[in-house]
Amino acid sequence: MTTLKQKLIHILGAAGLLPFLGSALAELMDVTLPYKVQPVDLLMTYGAIILSFLSGVLWGRALHRADSEPTNGLLLLSNAFALLAWVTLLLDSVFWTLLIQMLGFALVLISERKLARGSTMTTQLGYYPMRLSLTVAVIVCQLLVFGNHLFL
Repeated sequence: MTTLKQKLIHILGAAGLLPFLGSALAELMDVTLPYKVQPVDLLMTYGAIILSFLSGVLWGRALHRADSEPTNGLLLLSNAFALLAWVTLLLDSVFWTLLIQMLGFALVLISERKLARGSTMTTQLGYYPMRLSLTVAVIVCQLLVFGNHLFL
């Protein structure tokens, strides 16, 4: 893998964190957005999108490895995470939406680490250290807003 591709992966990963940071900060600062959009809604919907995206990464891994090893469990797990993300959009509760998403992000990371052990993905491009950092940052953003809503 080229250094340019490695840089692009890290830049895109970091850029994907910006909506989490911006919406969490806007929510904590009680910023009023145009068109009556609530920052917490941006945080929750973007969280569901990214959780679904990560589910797709698991799906892709399962397809890539389907000829060399059993991947039915990984396919089912990827679908479970995508459905979980969708369900969070249907909930009328900041508390439950953020709690379920935080758990989802942590479980996807744990699943990736466990299921991909021994593959080239575990050592390539510093993938797991990057994913760990991004997941921790996402959960911290959501946790701050979660805590803020506990005391409202």
